[in-house]
Amino acid sequence: MHGSMLDGLEDLLAARGAAAEQDALKHLSSCAGCSSELHSMKAQSELLRSLRAPEEMLPAPGFYARVLQRIEERAKHSIWSVLIYSPFAKPLVYASLTLALMLGSYVITQESRDGHLGGERMVAQQLHDAPLVMGSPAQQRDAVLANFVSHQGSPQ
Repeated sequence: MHGSMLDGLEDLLAARGAAAEQDALKHLSSCAGCSSELHSMKAQSELLRSLRAPEEMLPAPGFYARVLQRIEERAKHSIWSVLIYSPFAKPLVYASLTLALMLGSYVITQESRDGHLGGERMVAQQLHDAPLVMGSPAQQRDAVLANFVSHQGSPQ
């Protein structure tokens, strides 16, 4: 669309200003591109107007204010409002997170000290140290069963 049309487009679509409208109509009669673009804009405007809800379906005045008022009234009587809206809510959250972090680090430290977290390494070492079984499938089965029976496990 040409710049001269873009400047007065809002007035033309709103049907304001007779002088601007006369100039725009002269331009639209001579320019097919601007004319087709203006018609597509009017068609889109009509489609958007058709999406509006009918007046009888719109809520009564003050509806949203009443809904917000009821929500606020019910929130005051909730047990969660004491935790959410109190001045102690944020410090309580921070203290809980700090406590969880401290307990988690204590558990990890204790488990690694007791050797429970390194169990995978011990199993891998035992598998690495195990003798390689060669021979027929029957001999391999017998060797595995003999190892299983004679296995004493690691001390706890």
